[in-house]
Amino acid sequence: MGNKAVISRQHILETAYDLFRSEEASTLSIRGVAAACGVSVGSIYNYFPTKSALVAEIVEMFWRESLHKEMFIAASDENFVAFCERLLEDLRATLEVFRREWLTKLMSLDSESVGEIRRREEAAFVHIRKGLAVVIRNDKDIKLDVLGDEAGVDELATLVWGSIVSSLEHGDESCKALFALIHKALYD
Repeated sequence: MGNKAVISRQHILETAYDLFRSEEASTLSIRGVAAACGVSVGSIYNYFPTKSALVAEIVEMFWRESLHKEMFIAASDENFVAFCERLLEDLRATLEVFRREWLTKLMSLDSESVGEIRRREEAAFVHIRKGLAVVIRNDKDIKLDVLGDEAGVDELATLVWGSIVSSLEHGDESCKALFALIHKALYD
């Protein structure tokens, strides 16, 4: 028995990420990642049971690296509406990179990979919506009684997130009017 190559999950992911960015997504293979890492195919499968799981992790890594943590934290002097405006612009810039560098590659993937990516994307969206609700609750200048109860806070966060997503999908400024209305209703 020879020595086994020891490799970390993170190293595999980083190698696969680099390969994915430099070639067509449809040509990315577990065998190619294993060769690039200098390990057996089985070593890759120990961490990623399918190519779909690996590709979903690669896309998730892009979003993690692109959407820096500070983007989702309101500054101490930042109100909810200002936070939403900043979040919209940061997401717009990140989405531009995603569309330019990643979207075409993802279109060539099989349906299982696309489904896994969408499931992870939806989990990230739920997290963002919850974060918006936290920003609302933490903004001491908001008249929370306007929203009614806790459900009102969550509904506003959902409405704002939906507006941001719609605005980004359509490349318009439609959520700016919503932000103005929210400011008028919650602060004046």
